[in-house]
Amino acid sequence: MNTRVKKGLKITGIVILSFFILLLILPFAFKGKILDLVKNEANKMLEARLEFSDLNLSFISHFPKATIGLENISLVGVGDFSKDTLVSAKEIDIAVDILSLIGNDGIKIHHIILDRPAIRAVKLPDGRVNWDIMKSDSTTQTTDTITSEPSNFALQLQKFSINSGRLAYVDDSSKMQFKTQDLNLKLRGDMTVKSTDIDCQMTTEKINFLISGVPYLRNAEFEMDLKLNADFENNKYTFDENRLRLNAIEMNLDGWLTLLENGMDMDISVNTPQINFKDILSLIPGIYQNNFDALRASGNLDFKAEAKGLMVGESLPKFAIGFNVNNGMVSYEGMPQKIEQITIKTAVQNPGGNADKTTVNVEDFSFKMAGNPFKITLFAATPISDLNFKATANGMLNLNSIKDIYPLSDSIKLNGILTTNLNFSGKMSDIEKEKYENIKGEGNLKIEKMNLTMSGYPAIAIHTASATVSPQVMSLNQLDVQIGENDIHAQGALSNYLSYILRNETLKGNLVLQSNKLNLNDFITDTASGENEIAENVDTTAMTVFEVPENLNLSLKANFKEVIFQKIDIKNLTGNITVSDGTARMNPLNLDAFGGNVSASGSYSTKQNKKNPQVDFSLDIKKASFEETFKQLDMIQQIVPIFAKTGGNYSVNVDLKTPLDETMSPVLNEIWAKGVLSSNDIHIQNIEVFNQLATLLKNDKLKNIEAKDIRIPFTIENGLLKTSPFDIKLGNINMNLSGTTGLDQSINYDAKIELPSNITGGYVNNVTAQIGGSFTKPSIKLNTKEIATEAVKKVVEDKLTEITGKDNSERIAALRKEADAAAEKLVQTAQNEGQKLIDKASKPLEKIAAQAAAKKLVSEAEKQAAKLREEAEKQIQKLEQK
Repeated sequence: MNTRVKKGLKITGIVILSFFILLLILPFAFKGKILDLVKNEANKMLEARLEFSDLNLSFISHFPKATIGLENISLVGVGDFSKDTLVSAKEIDIAVDILSLIGNDGIKIHHIILDRPAIRAVKLPDGRVNWDIMKSDSTTQTTDTITSEPSNFALQLQKFSINSGRLAYVDDSSKMQFKTQDLNLKLRGDMTVKSTDIDCQMTTEKINFLISGVPYLRNAEFEMDLKLNADFENNKYTFDENRLRLNAIEMNLDGWLTLLENGMDMDISVNTPQINFKDILSLIPGIYQNNFDALRASGNLDFKAEAKGLMVGESLPKFAIGFNVNNGMVSYEGMPQKIEQITIKTAVQNPGGNADKTTVNVEDFSFKMAGNPFKITLFAATPISDLNFKATANGMLNLNSIKDIYPLSDSIKLNGILTTNLNFSGKMSDIEKEKYENIKGEGNLKIEKMNLTMSGYPAIAIHTASATVSPQVMSLNQLDVQIGENDIHAQGALSNYLSYILRNETLKGNLVLQSNKLNLNDFITDTASGENEIAENVDTTAMTVFEVPENLNLSLKANFKEVIFQKIDIKNLTGNITVSDGTARMNPLNLDAFGGNVSASGSYSTKQNKKNPQVDFSLDIKKASFEETFKQLDMIQQIVPIFAKTGGNYSVNVDLKTPLDETMSPVLNEIWAKGVLSSNDIHIQNIEVFNQLATLLKNDKLKNIEAKDIRIPFTIENGLLKTSPFDIKLGNINMNLSGTTGLDQSINYDAKIELPSNITGGYVNNVTAQIGGSFTKPSIKLNTKEIATEAVKKVVEDKLTEITGKDNSERIAALRKEADAAAEKLVQTAQNEGQKLIDKASKPLEKIAAQAAAKKLVSEAEKQAAKLREEAEKQIQKLEQK
């Protein structure tokens, strides 16, 4: 018996050990098959790149299930989304049936666990989305193809979970963003049966929801405990014992939902059994994040929502949403005043069917703030076909009372009085057809003695802002605003403002704007994002692009005593500006700038490109300062650095076109310009180009240039400033210049210099030079060959002609005898005169010219001597024949 027991135990141990060894070995055998399967399935189905660092297979960790693990997985789009990661995760853990790995009937998945996944869904303005990654042919397969190529995966999911996930949805078409962090989800249920109970638990933090940059939720929390019965055969889901929480608001979800082929059928209701008025205030980001525990609130609140019926295509189910607050009150602990008698009666309803049957009725939204009543009402119907509306706003707000209600920090001060009395009703069709006689309404809005100061921002003071409103026109009777040291005064009228507010149509109007000082740099938006730390010593005062709205049609008459823009200081700006079709046009503007007077006509447009505006100007600048222009314009510092050391005044008439970059600076290599610069008073000194030229020509006067009556035609194109040939008179020296300056401050100029006789001894009148390199490191080459040629020509013409002319009578009298004597004398005289030229030259340039001239002079004399002898022989032959 003992022997049998021992033998049985031994066999059992061997079997268990063998099975354990088999479980350790099998993953290595199947790893290649699983790896190929995952990649092949992904490539079959996805129009995207699936990457992962490793694939692990284990039969032990979730025995009797096999576990497949993918590490550092990422799913990246293609095309315009090639740099956009749709899904990434630290690890994906999948449990499958071991037996399904052995056969070819497909792999049965039992649970999926995602560790730290990140999902980022993006929708572009044209409607394209980054999650549309399924291959088109996979969605258009015929039934035969699908039957002949079955999927290798069989879903028998019983558990799905997400640990510490992140989710983001960015919709550029509607300017909507949704982001959340630390998302945890657990989903349990037997998905293999026809009907099952599903338990879903989810928590997430830091929910942010924005539309057009306006935050509707900021760092909110959400919790869901959802239990439902799933009838997979009929696609019906019945809710039971459900709890949802958003911040401090808890809701219950009851009813059922059935998924149809072309829509849904439902009977769902949401109610709030344990909600109070303070819970609603928790959704307001400012209150939720600042002293929320010290907030005291009371009042009865009721919220209900229900939907019943079919939702198919554009047909809606019957639904109703009710939100009511009665006798609400809000105050902060220790504050002397409160907001009380808060009443909200709101209902949104639709009897089912057409969305045009929806009505919105804010019957009453009223309160008293520090004893001052304020009330708003709104009714809207037929929103699709022809919006029928009625709205009122009446009351007074004493802004000085806010500090007695809400615990403002010491860095914020606010006071002033706002009063309003508005009453409007009508139909949108009458507004669109400008049948304002059918619109009922009028009112006024007034702000007086409003002051707002906040740490880090300029103080704002609205002395008076008064507007009278009718259906046709909103008249701005008076606006006097002080922002820091800046003041703005405006009057005028705006029409079509109702269509502008309700339908985003074009706003029309005429305004008169005045200011004694307007420093635009005070309104510059930092280029750095508020979410990022700003690096030390980084200039964050770069101007950002100002987009001209395309739905404005305004005429502005401006009169500004002083305007500061970047480094430019403008005085006495007057003129007219029209804004329409995404373009601001000046017609023209007159102003004092750069020490002179400027007249500007042209346009600034963001119609074609919102990020790179296009400017097209005609400028007439008179008697401006070279020095001030260089200080105030970065473009001049890069293209015309010579302005830095140029004194005097200039005038310029130029046409200029250029796109601007995202900091409102010209894109230098795309500037096009054509114009003429003139000056009757220019001073240039300490310019390396002229210093070198003065050294080469042995004339220190060129180091300090004073010139008058200069006229320089120029063009700017393809990153080059090109000047046509122009004359410049420097004392008793005349110079002609032409060439180009590059964006890298490289220069390429040709100079023709006319020199006085006292510089070269009378032998050289003109010098040609090529100027290259840069303004700081120029290279100058003189044309020495041309200098020598000119010197020889001058001497030969003056001296040789004198010698041959002197000996003509002697040659006629004694042909042969005198011919030899004259020839010898001609050569000897040329040698003597050439030596005199050399001896007379004292400067290097003169010495070079004299030596070349002497050599040429002797050579020409020898040629003339030979001709004399030949001529003598011809005459002798004639005499001898007689």
